[in-house]
Amino acid sequence: MKKIILLGVGIMCSVGAFAQANVLKDAERAMKAKEPLKKVVELVTPAFTNAETQNMAQTWYIPGKAAFNEYDNLLGLLAFNKLPEKDKPTMGVNLIEGYDYMMKALSLDSVPDAKGKIKTKYSKDIISTLVGHYNDFNQQAIELYNSENYKGAYKAWGIYLDMSAQPEKFKGIHVPDTLLADIAYNQALAAWQNKDLRASLDCFLKSKALGYTKKNVYDYAIAVASELQDTTTLLALAHEANPLYGDEDPTYIRFIINDYLTKKDNENALKAIKEAISKDPNNAEYVIILGVIYDTQEKRAEAKDAYKQALAIDPESASANYYYGRALYQDAYEAQDKGPSDSSQIAAYFSSTVKPILEESAVYLEKASQLDPEREDALKLLANVYYSLNDEVKLNDVQNRLKLL
Repeated sequence: MKKIILLGVGIMCSVGAFAQANVLKDAERAMKAKEPLKKVVELVTPAFTNAETQNMAQTWYIPGKAAFNEYDNLLGLLAFNKLPEKDKPTMGVNLIEGYDYMMKALSLDSVPDAKGKIKTKYSKDIISTLVGHYNDFNQQAIELYNSENYKGAYKAWGIYLDMSAQPEKFKGIHVPDTLLADIAYNQALAAWQNKDLRASLDCFLKSKALGYTKKNVYDYAIAVASELQDTTTLLALAHEANPLYGDEDPTYIRFIINDYLTKKDNENALKAIKEAISKDPNNAEYVIILGVIYDTQEKRAEAKDAYKQALAIDPESASANYYYGRALYQDAYEAQDKGPSDSSQIAAYFSSTVKPILEESAVYLEKASQLDPEREDALKLLANVYYSLNDEVKLNDVQNRLKLL
């Protein structure tokens, strides 16, 4: 009885293997007949998970070849302006899927035999096909990005970079680092649009490592690192960018100084901003930052002097006007606290001493608001000033402006 049972199992296995062989034959015939990728994949899908065929290079080569066949057909239609607009996104998808299938087949095709000798059946054609379509991956990534398929664009640019990093496998590919840096930068943007922040940051850093050192790579990378709350990377980028672009953008030094202040390292904070000012003494933003540092140290007189100096450098700076106006507002309330306690003298003291300071403060705060109408902090402080001045008309005007923000 055992022999009969074993014989039955053997027959069933043979039938299963025969069925899978037919699956591959049917799929291969469809591929050679240039049938659409979707149909070829439907035919070959059972072989992806069958124990008899899932580790065969042929199983994955067939849909890979079908994908590139379809791509080439669509490319031909495009060349003669006969490709329907709706089919354009398919081209990039075909390339990506074709690459994945082909790489899977390649990994299974390069297997040593019993004697340790490598024998391959599909590898030469796989490599030739991928190298022949190498530049297409960049072109189709652009198309995918423009059609808002950011995930696909990220993958296509990733393939382009991966292939360039394997010259021993993909012979004949020679791309300058400057182009690769641009590709990595584009890939970072695609990942960012796809809300994959970690991948985006990694790509920005890769782009920079390949030689892309334009200002925007630092700005975008810092923005992404900030969203990720990756303080370590953000500060490293700020320290690197500041010597390159700090003269035109105070953002980097602000990050650096803010880190010092967070750590209560006032000495290095002052040292960093004073060094920046020594290199660019006419940079009003730097002088404003100096004033802010003094404010955090409760050195109000030094802070006010810094804001006044920033105003002298750039009278049209919204920030300089705001901070100087705020300093005057603080002066007014300090004067109020030092005023007489005798109720008969309070009104006269306010009019002669406090009111002029508040009115001067309002001038600078109004200008800050005019220069930057969305500056909420200036408007809120103005509301306090007009309330203290008992100017109902101007107070209502400021409150209405606040409602529009």
